[in-house]
This record gives sequence, structure tokens and C-alpha cells, in this order.
Amino acid sequence: MRAIIVAICILALTACWDKVELENRAFVSAVGVDSYKHKPENAIRFDSTDSPSRFVATASIPSLVGKGEGSTTLTSVADAFLPALWMIRLGTSQEPYYGQTKAMVLGEGLLKDAALFAQAIDAMERNREISRKVVMLACKGDAQQVLKADTNEDQLGMHIANFYTDKRVSVGIAFKKDLDSVLRDLRRMNGTVIPRVAVNGGVVELSGAALVSEYQLVGWLGDTEVRGLLLAKGMGKNAHMTVDFGKTRVPLRLASQRARLKFKEGEQGLVCELRISAKGSIEEYVANSDTDISSPESLATLNILFAEAIEAEVMAAHTRLQESGVDALSLTDHLRKFNYSLYEEYVIRRGLTFADITLLPVIDVHVTDVGSTR
Repeated sequence: MRAIIVAICILALTACWDKVELENRAFVSAVGVDSYKHKPENAIRFDSTDSPSRFVATASIPSLVGKGEGSTTLTSVADAFLPALWMIRLGTSQEPYYGQTKAMVLGEGLLKDAALFAQAIDAMERNREISRKVVMLACKGDAQQVLKADTNEDQLGMHIANFYTDKRVSVGIAFKKDLDSVLRDLRRMNGTVIPRVAVNGGVVELSGAALVSEYQLVGWLGDTEVRGLLLAKGMGKNAHMTVDFGKTRVPLRLASQRARLKFKEGEQGLVCELRISAKGSIEEYVANSDTDISSPESLATLNILFAEAIEAEVMAAHTRLQESGVDALSLTDHLRKFNYSLYEEYVIRRGLTFADITLLPVIDVHVTDVGSTR
């Protein structure tokens, strides 16, 4: 009995044996995931004939004082995603920590391989250290090149975190997608839309998006198509649009924007009426002596022109989504929730898909203010 008490006392006096001191941690700000094509330069590698490499993982580790000396980018290759992450530790004396990772960049090659992408997503979900709120990004080419690119700001992960948390930033046509929402989309509608990231001339750009259906890349959205998608989802606040009014190029910034879906039966089948309302201001424009845009008649015409521009972008996005098979507007899900009788008739009995639903935009734009000329 005395021996047991002594042993308990000794254990109580010792520190946790799995504790890692703060200075011994390497806080990973971003991770890039690629499919294995060839051994990357200076990659950490463990290969065998039984388990050939299939994944390339790149970890971006900023210094404690920000970008500069001490910042590190490490790459490893392995037969699975989690082993590739684990092997990153072989390249540093510190213990890599992914609990504060801000961004996960998915390479084009990985996105094109349904089996590898599904495995990577499943591994991210099962790794409890990776936050379900980590920002998901796609890129053309290899993710490791994006993470290793020189930027004019912080490392990529910190730049992305600052971009989405800085309330002064006008997001415009960019949107946020985290791991949790990607998992939900893939399971609920077998497809998702992931923002595209690139580094050009040292500048980090969020431009366009990847379309993923059944765990495989099926296409890309351009900037205007992304804006059309966001407008259709009621997420167009702060977007900038421009129309030609006579010889004057008129810019509009949306101060508020809403969207609402309503389903009904039409002559050609099921119709989804998409009602979009938007308010915005013309803050600054190049004046033309032949055009007065501040008159009531001109403003009424501008309301119509901007409504037509929004409709064109929404329909372009919807057409692209129909071609790819990605129901990013969640049309069938909305139909099931808000009009189950139509859902039962068209989706369950007739096997209708979202691509068979006719989208009918009804747009109302109100220009609230006309700013100064320049």
C-alpha cells in the first residue's frame, strides 16, 4: 500500500510526458496538398515498393515575428495525406502544429483525381488537429508553388486570415469556404464551389472558383460568374458593377442586396423565380458633357441597365453550374424545404435534377446616390 501511495505521489509531481513547450512548436499557417507526379525539389520522402508516393504536402511556417528570417516552407511526399503531414516534422527541430492553420490550398492535379481528393478530404475531417473552420482554396497548377511564392505581404496563410477578418476590406467578388461547408456540400449535393487563389507578381489574388462534382474538378468559374453566383445567393454586398450610359462609363457599388427563391409550375415544367433586389450608389464617374446621369429620367434608365447587367451575370453563372452539375444555388434543397409537394412530384416521381429547373430572374435595382465627377 505504501509503495502505491509513493508511486502516485511521484506521478503527481512529474509534468505531462506529451507536453510540448511553446518555443518548440512550429505553428503551420497554411498547407498545400498536391497529387504526386514527380519528386519536388528538397522534399522529405519515405518510399517503398509497397506504398509508392501519391500525396505532396507543403507546410508554410511563419517566424514568430512575421515574414522574414525564420519563416519556413517544407514539402514532403508520402502514400497518404496524413503521413505526408506527419513527415513535415522531419524537416524541422520544432513540432509542427496544425491547430491554427488558416488555409488549405488544393492543387489542380489533386482536384482532378476523385479518389485522391476524397481520401484527402476524409483525412482532414478525421484529423482532430485540423480545424473544421480552416479556409479551403483551390489553385490552377501545384499548391506547393502558391505556398512557396514570394508575396508582398505576410505568408499566404496569414494573408488569407487577415483578408477574411479585416472588416475594412471590401470583399467584392471573393467569398469564404471552410472545411465544414465543403464537407456539407459534398454530402448533401455531391458538389461544391471552392474559391481560387493565385500569387501574381507578389500579390495574393482571390479570383474565380473551382467547380467540384462528386469529388472531382469539373471546371472553373470566372470573376463575373462568381459575382453572378453571389448575387443569386444574396451575397453581393460591396460588389462593383459598371454599365455604359451613352458615352459615360458608370460604376455602381452595391450597399445592400437580397435574393429570394420561389418555385411554381410553368408551361415548360418547374420554374424557379429568383427575385433579386439591390441598392447602391454611383460614387465617382468620368463626366461627359452630353450626358447627365443625375436626372430622374437618367436614374430610371440606369436602374434598368444595372438590372439587365445583374440578370446577365446570374444567368451566365447558372448556365455554367448546369453544365457542370454543381447545384451551388441549392435549388433542389430549397424546393424540398419550402414546397415539398412540388419536390415530391418533380424530383421524387419524375427524377428532376436542378439542371432541369428553369431559372427566371426578376431584378429590381435602385440607385440611391450619385457621387462626384472626375
